Amino acid sequence: MADEDKESKTEDASAKKLDDAKKEGNVPKSQEVPGAAILTFSSVYLLFFAGGAFGSIKDMMLYVFSFIGKDIDISVVHTLIYTVFYTIVYSLSPLFLMVIILAVVFNVMQFGFITIPIKLKFEKLDPIKGMSNVFSFKKLLEALKLSLKLVIIIVVMVVIMVIEWNDILSMMDMTVKGSIGLIIQLTAYFVASILLIIIIFAIIDYFFTRYYYLDGLKMSKQEVKDEHKSMEGDPLVKSRIRQIQMKMSRQRMMKDVAESDVVITNPTHYAVALKYKRGEQKAPKIVGKGIDYMALKIKDVARENKIPIIENPSMARTLYDQVEIDQEMPEEFYSALVEIFTYVYELNK
Repeated sequence: MADEDKESKTEDASAKKLDDAKKEGNVPKSQEVPGAAILTFSSVYLLFFAGGAFGSIKDMMLYVFSFIGKDIDISVVHTLIYTVFYTIVYSLSPLFLMVIILAVVFNVMQFGFITIPIKLKFEKLDPIKGMSNVFSFKKLLEALKLSLKLVIIIVVMVVIMVIEWNDILSMMDMTVKGSIGLIIQLTAYFVASILLIIIIFAIIDYFFTRYYYLDGLKMSKQEVKDEHKSMEGDPLVKSRIRQIQMKMSRQRMMKDVAESDVVITNPTHYAVALKYKRGEQKAPKIVGKGIDYMALKIKDVARENKIPIIENPSMARTLYDQVEIDQEMPEEFYSALVEIFTYVYELNK
């Protein structure tokens, strides 16, 4: 049943589903990426920029060792503790700060900022469920990945040892300075190799994490339809709303038609109602228009309110096509409108 449900989810997750998952804290987070970044940048910092920090720690150690064999009291012990604590914090604070910044930056780069309200969930304290999570398939994959990484690191270190074996044996005939230089060289090889392996695993883990995350959020075609319906609204409901809006619009238009000055018609198909207020309007404007059934309703309203109805087929069609409701007449219609409104004023007299 689960396989059938999985097979039915063939559609990529929508933007709304991704956003909802992010709000719940469900994001594609690779633990390898910030770890690799922290190890890489920390190693670079310690190798090239931590000379002053190492110097301070060295001086602190020499100061502490200077008390060996001497009688010390409680005040000296306090001084030594303070000196050790202060020196370590002061010397390594740039490294600690860099680790915090890297952890934040490389997590934000993966999934952006998220804010999740804190909720106490007692089901999280279930020991049986906790044990099932420990032995879950995901945890098994994590364990296998870690084991594979360790095996590769060990193999690489052995290979480096084999390649450099003759040089390692030659340390017996070297001076102390030469031996230290060779040890530093081998250490650099080991560190560089380990970092390269960790970076490669981090890149692979990042893409696999995103792939399985998006694959887990895939949707069925029905889910896509339901989501679209919930966002856009049920088509039947939207159609009903449009009908109500059109009905209200027609009612408002008929109210304006009842206050118009003249209705120009094509005898059966078109009707356009015009209104003009001297001193308030530059030109007459259309307050209502319609064709077929609506044209008949406009003419009925005009008759009920004793509004003149003038038949002018070409003008009625032109006004209906070119002028919108509440829009004043363009200048090209002025001459024809003068004749019509002159006739209307004569009728009113």
